[in-house]
Amino acid sequence: MPESTKSESTMSETYRHFTRLFPYPHERIAVGAPATDAMARYDELAQLGHTERFVPFFLNLNDTVLESMVIAVSLEHDIIDDVETLTPEQVSAYTRAVLQRYRTARGGASAEEYGSAAIAQQLRQVMDDGEETHEDDPDDFNLNELVDEFMSSDFLPDKEPEDDAPTLSALLCYELLDEEEKGEMLLLQIPTDDPADIPAYLPFGGWNDCPDAQTQLAFTHYWREKYGAIPAALDGADCLEFLVERPVADPVEAKKVAVEQFAFCSDLPFQVFEDFEQLTEFIHQSRQWYFWWD
Repeated sequence: MPESTKSESTMSETYRHFTRLFPYPHERIAVGAPATDAMARYDELAQLGHTERFVPFFLNLNDTVLESMVIAVSLEHDIIDDVETLTPEQVSAYTRAVLQRYRTARGGASAEEYGSAAIAQQLRQVMDDGEETHEDDPDDFNLNELVDEFMSSDFLPDKEPEDDAPTLSALLCYELLDEEEKGEMLLLQIPTDDPADIPAYLPFGGWNDCPDAQTQLAFTHYWREKYGAIPAALDGADCLEFLVERPVADPVEAKKVAVEQFAFCSDLPFQVFEDFEQLTEFIHQSRQWYFWWD
């Protein structure tokens, strides 16, 4: 994969700060590089990572995502969120602390057992938050009833299995958008042999309805265990994509996963898709998942 033609002198301050704080090996994706080429390079690194113990991950870096990461690490250490004074050691300590909290909370339970309970708890929280938001007119928007009606409906998706290799939306956008609208796409080598741990290595979330890193780990480990679904790209601070090794083939199970994804990203069935039915159709047989938070 050819690297960006930007010289050392023209590297953005955002890039300089990020690579100082997160010194992960990486490649810089050239502006306008074909998405298919970037995916091919990802696949190569995924194979290499099995022996060298790293996981490839795309990050479309911009000021907002760096600021979000700095804030997350600073909150962990109860310090001022200053990108100039934050250190790589504090970032590493953040990663260790988040992973330890997840492992302690999980205890001896399997990823599926713990994840199932954590997702149910997150769903209850999303439901409660939604009801509080609309408490002035509860008849206008009742999330519990909406989900119950969806799950008990006769609707079932009927999509055929996908033959084509998946291409991440973040890469397609990076290929096609004008340069001034892009961030800087990096293909990182995250130093872990478990892709489900990525949320601990790249602080993200904990704002608005986006779960914090420890909650994300419950979802990522659960989905990796059940479907081979792993985080593959973070496009700015608000779009996360997964690649899915074992797509959800059962139509009824696809409905269940749609509700799980709603717990993870409550904007999904209302702002990204038209409704739960359309979200379910996207999930069924799909080799990639997409999340966006407002």
